Amino acid sequence: MGAVLKLTKRSVDGLEITGKRYTVMDDEFTGLAVRIGKSGTKSFYYWYRDGKGRAAPLRWYKLGSFPSMAVEQARTLAKEAAALVVNGKDPAGMRNAEKGMPSMREALDRFLEEHVVAKRKGSTHVQYRGLADRTLIPVLGKLKVAAVTSAHIAKLHADMKETPYLANRALAVLGKFFGWCESQGLRDKGSNPAVGHEKYPEQKRSKFMQDDELSSLGTALADLEEQKKIDLFAAAAIRLLVFTGARLQEVLTLRWEYIDMDFGIAHLPDSKTGAKPLHLPVPAVALLESLPRLNEWCFPSRRTDGPLVNLRKPFVAVCEHAELKGWRIHDLRHAFASAAVNRGHSLPMIGAMLGHAQPVTTARYAHVATNPVHAVAEDTAAHLERALKTKKKVKDA
Repeated sequence: MGAVLKLTKRSVDGLEITGKRYTVMDDEFTGLAVRIGKSGTKSFYYWYRDGKGRAAPLRWYKLGSFPSMAVEQARTLAKEAAALVVNGKDPAGMRNAEKGMPSMREALDRFLEEHVVAKRKGSTHVQYRGLADRTLIPVLGKLKVAAVTSAHIAKLHADMKETPYLANRALAVLGKFFGWCESQGLRDKGSNPAVGHEKYPEQKRSKFMQDDELSSLGTALADLEEQKKIDLFAAAAIRLLVFTGARLQEVLTLRWEYIDMDFGIAHLPDSKTGAKPLHLPVPAVALLESLPRLNEWCFPSRRTDGPLVNLRKPFVAVCEHAELKGWRIHDLRHAFASAAVNRGHSLPMIGAMLGHAQPVTTARYAHVATNPVHAVAEDTAAHLERALKTKKKVKDA
C-alpha cells in the first residue's frame, strides 16, 4: 500500500515532492497514513476495511492537512476513528451523511416555519424567531445539526451568564428544537445536546415602577414625541401598556375590529391564555380614539402592512432620556398590577383583569380586597394617567 515510516513532524516535513501522488504508512499506529499529492500537499488519513475480511471495501477517512494538523493530533483522531470501526461504524460514511445534513441556520428556519408557526401561538413564534436571529444563529448557525455537541451548548449557556433569564430561554428553545430534529431524522434518538444542563437561578422582580418613575417616563415620552425622535404609534403603544397592564403582543397585535369603544372592551381572539377580554379604561379609550386609522392594526408598522413587531428600541430610548435604568417593557405590566394592589384591590380581581391563568402568578403582588374587574381597571388606569402626565418645566429666572 505504500512505504512505512514512523511519522513525526520532521519525517513528514522531509517527504519529497515527486510530481506523483504516493502514500506513507505510520509504523506506530496501523491505519494512520499521510498522502503526498502531486503538488506537494500532505494530508493525514485513516484507512480501514468497511466490514470483515479482505474482501470488504477499503475506506480512506481524511483527518486533516499537514502542517495545520500536527502528527500527534492526527494519531489521536486515527485512534478515535479506529474505535468507531471496532464498534461497527463507518467513519467515512458517517461524514458523507453528515455533509448532506442541514446547517443549524437551515434547520432552525425549518423548525420555526414547520413546527412553531403551525403548532404554537404567534407570540411564541415571534419570541423564538428573535432568540434564533439574535442569539442562536450567530453562534451555532454554521454548524451541521448532527455536529452540535453538549459542549457547544454548555459554552453558549456559560457565555450568556450575564443575562441568566435569556440564557435559560435559549437552553429551553434548543431543547425543543433538538427534540424536533430527532423526530425528523436529523439527529439520532436520545442525542439531544441541550438536555442535562443546569439552568441559572432566576429572581422574580420584586421592585416595581413608582409614581415618580412613571412621571419621568411620561415626560420622556412627550419630549421625544415633540422632538420627533419616537414614532407616534410606538409612543401610544407604550402608554396603552401602562393604562391596561396588557402583555406586549396583546397590544401590538390589537385590531380595530376587536374594540368596543362604548363598553371599553377589546375582545382578543387569542392571547397567552387563550381568548380574553382586554379592559380599556377611559384613558385607554381616549388614547385609541386619538389615533389615526391607517389600516386594520391599531399600531401599524411604518415599513410594512402589518403591525409593529416590538417596542424594544423606542422603550430603551425613552428610558435613557428619562434616566431610568434596569427597566424592561414587561415592567409596565408589573407597574399596573402593583398600582392596583397598592390601591387596595383584590388579587383575584387583578388576576382576572390581567388574564393570569394561575393565582400564584398574581400572588407575587400581595394584598387583598374586593372590587369588580372593570372598576379596578378604571381606577388603576386613572391613577396611572395622573402619574404619567408630564412634569412642568421650570423656566429659567
